[in-house]
Amino acid sequence: MTQTLKGSAMRSLDDNRPDHRPDHRLDADAVSSPEAPVAAAPAPAPRGVTPTPWTLRQMIIGAAATLIPWLAFSIGSALLTGSSTATPKPSSTVMDAASGVIVFIISALLEAIFLIAPLAVVFSRRLPVAPVRERLRWLGFRATPLAPAVVLVVVGLAIGLGGSLLYSQLVAYFHLPLQTNSDTLLREGQAAPLTTLGILVAAALVAPFCEEVFFRSFVFIGLLKRMPLWPSVALSAVIFGVAHADLGSLIPLIIIGAVLAWVRWRSDSIWPGMVIHAANNAAAALVLLPYLLK
Repeated sequence: MTQTLKGSAMRSLDDNRPDHRPDHRLDADAVSSPEAPVAAAPAPAPRGVTPTPWTLRQMIIGAAATLIPWLAFSIGSALLTGSSTATPKPSSTVMDAASGVIVFIISALLEAIFLIAPLAVVFSRRLPVAPVRERLRWLGFRATPLAPAVVLVVVGLAIGLGGSLLYSQLVAYFHLPLQTNSDTLLREGQAAPLTTLGILVAAALVAPFCEEVFFRSFVFIGLLKRMPLWPSVALSAVIFGVAHADLGSLIPLIIIGAVLAWVRWRSDSIWPGMVIHAANNAAAALVLLPYLLK
């Protein structure tokens, strides 16, 4: 009996200690207000990628709404251009310069189509409440260490340009009957070099920004939600290549698309890939430039 009373007394003293809370465990439901809205947490992402809150379904819908009309327009334009075998008539310098400005603006507006779906999804009210800066970070607009970024840019350019050069050598060696967009631009540039230059400037300055947002920060990151890294890299690269509607350049486009996806994952930022994309397009433009200015 004495031992029982002593045990009861000791338990009573223990219950009165400030650090003894056997019946007062805190949890999120107990402290959260029932009226306060709780935002959904961003979906988990693989190592090296900041989680994003949109779903794979949202990405697929946005990508389809963008790529289906884009491919229809691109293929239609390619068929109309390819059906004309006549050599374009040379235009005056003034008309050519004016056409170059107009073509640059139209090309920039067409490239901006790639921004519609990502921005519509990222700024949707269905996603968690977040400031504009945070929403842009979801799309990869975030800082990345300079030294690793420089290494990625150099390696990415070496692979992309090397793959394109090797592909060109193989096409020439085997005399493959492949017509590329560069061939079309070169033919048109003989009659309207400044107009062609407007297209090339848009490809070097505008396309890298818009396409990196869409293909790498929206499509590729969306695929990572349900697929491992390398299948996501491969599929996003194929989508990138097909979207250009350039059968003759499909293989180098897939190569550079895979490089850009890997760089996007490795850096967790859109900037290194954007630099690679711009430099790659600028290099292609520089190859054509001597033929346009002669």
